[in-house]
This record gives sequence, C-alpha cells and structure tokens, in this order.
Amino acid sequence: MNQDTTLQQESSVREARLKRRQLLRVFDTPDGRETLSFLEARFQTDLPVFQGSPGNYDPLDAMRRDAYREIFLYIRRQLQLAIKETTEEEKK
Repeated sequence: MNQDTTLQQESSVREARLKRRQLLRVFDTPDGRETLSFLEARFQTDLPVFQGSPGNYDPLDAMRRDAYREIFLYIRRQLQLAIKETTEEEKK
C-alpha cells in the first residue's frame, strides 16, 4: 500500500468518526432519543418488511419499508460505534 492510499484511508476514518460524533450529539439527548423513537414508530420499522397475506405482497411497499428500516439500523449502529469510541478515548 502506498503512502497516498494510507493517508486517504486515515482521512476517511477521521471523517467517519466525526460524522458518528455528530450523530451522537444530535440523538444522544432527550429530544434526540424522542425524535428517533417517534420516527421509528411513524415509519413502522419494527414490523416485518413483507406485509399482507402470503403470496400477495406489494414489492414496492416491501422495498420502501426495507429502506426505512435500513436507515434506522444505520443510525443505531453509528451511535453504538460513537459511544464505543468515546468510551475507549476516555480510558486512555
């Protein structure tokens, strides 16, 4: 691996950490947690992707529901990583 690639990777890692910290600042507050919970309920991310009777699914509805779910999974995962990184930095 050359030095340019290494520098690009390090820059990408720093940028990803910064974005995770921003998400943590926004969502790790009472208002942020309430907003995230409201949106999850509003978009019904806790329900199965396929709704309806077996063999009678709307594929576009399933795709939309899966996309909503994926966004919330991403946000939750980024928050977990930010908390872990913050905890590790505090131990140093």
